[in-house]
Amino acid sequence: MHSSPIPHRSHAIGQSRAPHLVVRARLRAAPQPGDICRAARDLAWQWVASKWPRLLPSASAMESHHYARSAPGQSLVASSEADGAWSLTVSFDERHGTRSWVTHVEVDHDGDATMLALQTACTALPDAPLVVAPPRLLGSWVEQLNLMDGPVAVVGTPRLVADAQQLSRFLEHVASPERHLPIIALGNRPGTRFYGVDPAGLATSVRGLAHVACLAPEVSDAVADRFGPHLGVVAGAARIYGAGVPLVASPHNHTLVRNHFANASSAANASAFRRLLCQRVCALSVRQPQRPLSEGTMDARTGQSS
Repeated sequence: MHSSPIPHRSHAIGQSRAPHLVVRARLRAAPQPGDICRAARDLAWQWVASKWPRLLPSASAMESHHYARSAPGQSLVASSEADGAWSLTVSFDERHGTRSWVTHVEVDHDGDATMLALQTACTALPDAPLVVAPPRLLGSWVEQLNLMDGPVAVVGTPRLVADAQQLSRFLEHVASPERHLPIIALGNRPGTRFYGVDPAGLATSVRGLAHVACLAPEVSDAVADRFGPHLGVVAGAARIYGAGVPLVASPHNHTLVRNHFANASSAANASAFRRLLCQRVCALSVRQPQRPLSEGTMDARTGQSS
């Protein structure tokens, strides 16, 4: 599938301010009733309507093979192919900032499976702080479609690991070569619910980019017994098990992220740690090897589809 070029705007993404990727996701939809591609496209248009209503096409234009529209500081291109593949690219300037952002979305087929993919890039400004979060569209896909990561469902809630059966499934999932998303493993202190972060809020923030698991103290030691002491779970910290990297061969790719916000209030501490973990997962999504979205994937250096 060949994506349409990302529109140029002289005041936005230009030659001197090339964007770089900050978020990337590619998820497989499990067989389910109805037209999955249609549902994914509808959710994408709802996302556009909520953020850039001036770019929203009419109902008939949504069905056209090619659609392009621009407004001050915003532009959108959508195209579809005869085989049902569809892509959308939206770019916009920050209202009170100096960055420009581009998100490219694809709904396509890979054999018998429907694949949903997106990636976001922004202009790099070394003197301005960058706060990255997954596009809300990714969360809508996770919430309303049945998406899979290998044999495991992609959900926006944390999974509890507290008994032998749950532990067995967790260990199998961590070691599975079919897993494409990282796992954030949290541990709590005995007799408390302290994980260093609100697990539910974290799972919502990283849905579609990572799994979140909460390990009870009585099963945490078993993780270190299985994978080694350097790959265990630590109470109040977060172990991120990277995907596509053997545990024993590359333990440095399964990092332990400690909470260094202890001097703040508990609420501020948890929020800061959640943002840090979300940033780590977004960065990991870009570094992790993945199949390109398409032959016309957005070029992170030029902001254009080739």
